[in-house]
Amino acid sequence: MSSNDNKTYVISGEAYWAHILRPNTKWKPEGEYSVEVCNLDEANLKVATEAGLEIKNKSDERGKFVTLKGYATHKDGSPKGLVVKDSQLNPFISDSLVGNGSKINAMFFASSFDWNGSTGVRGNLLQVQVVELIPYGGGSDFEVVPNGYVSSENVDNEAVDFPLAS
Repeated sequence: MSSNDNKTYVISGEAYWAHILRPNTKWKPEGEYSVEVCNLDEANLKVATEAGLEIKNKSDERGKFVTLKGYATHKDGSPKGLVVKDSQLNPFISDSLVGNGSKINAMFFASSFDWNGSTGVRGNLLQVQVVELIPYGGGSDFEVVPNGYVSSENVDNEAVDFPLAS
C-alpha cells in the first residue's frame, strides 16, 4: 500500500464524461459516479503523480487526464449521493448536466488496489465543484456559417416534416 492511501487531494481541470449528478449504471447495476479530469496543467499533474494515479493521454481534446470514480451505494446497498457545489460553494442545482469542457475542482482520496491480478491506485471521488459550466446537450454540433446556403423554404430554421414513404 502507498503511504498516500486515504490522503485527500483536490485536482482541477476540464470535466469529460461526467457522471456526477446521477450515477452511471452502464457497467455496474448499482451505479457509479465518475469523471475524467482533463487538460491537466503542471500543478495538477503533480497532484495526480503524488497521489499515484495513472495519467492517461489518448492524443485527443482531453490532453493529459485522470479518471476519478465514486461509489453510488453504501455498503448496505442504500443510495449514496455525491456532493456537487457551484463556484460559490452552494449546492449545484441545475436543469443541465455537466458537459465536456466544464471547469471543475474534484476532491478525492487515493487508495491502492490489488484485484484479480491487477494492481494500481484508484482515485475515489468525494466532491466536485463546478467552476465554469458548459451545459451538456441541447445545443447544436454546428456553428453558423456566414454567407452560407440558406434554404429558401425554411428561412426561420424551423423543423420540417417530410412525408414518409408508405
